[in-house]
Amino acid sequence: MQKILRSLTGLLAAIALALGALGLTAPMAHADGHAGGQADGQAGAQAQDDDVTLVVTELPAQVRLIPGEKIELTLVTNRTTGFTWTATKSGKKKAIKVSKGRYTAPDTDLVGAPGETTWTITARKRGTATVTISATPPGGGDPETSELTVIVMKG
Repeated sequence: MQKILRSLTGLLAAIALALGALGLTAPMAHADGHAGGQADGQAGAQAQDDDVTLVVTELPAQVRLIPGEKIELTLVTNRTTGFTWTATKSGKKKAIKVSKGRYTAPDTDLVGAPGETTWTITARKRGTATVTISATPPGGGDPETSELTVIVMKG
C-alpha cells in the first residue's frame, strides 16, 4: 500500500510540474471573497521567474513540493475596494518560506481596475504547512479566509 501511495504522490507531483510548465492555471479568486473567471477571458497569470514550478490562482488548494521548489500564489487585488490581503503560516512553519505579498498594478488607465498580489512560496524541509490568506474588509471587521496546504515531500 505504501508503494502505491508513493507512486500516486509522484504521479500527482509530475502532473503539477507539467501543468506549471505549460502555464495552465485555474480561475482567479477575488479580494472580496468570491471566485471569478479568468480576467477578461485571458489565461491566468504566468510565472515571472524561471525557477517557479507552479502558479496557483484559486483557493482553497493543495500542492506537493520537494525542498527547493517554488510556487507563486497570485490573487486578483482591487485596492479601490479597500480590501487588504494578508498571508500567515501554520502547521510546520519551517517547511516553507512565504515572501511578502508583491502588488502589481493593472496595465490600464481605467479607474478601479484590479491588479494582482503575488506571494512566492519556497519548499524548505519535509512537512505540511498551511498558508492562510485573509481578505480584510475596509475599516476592519471579520476577514474572509482561504487556505493553501503545502506538503513538502522528501527530496
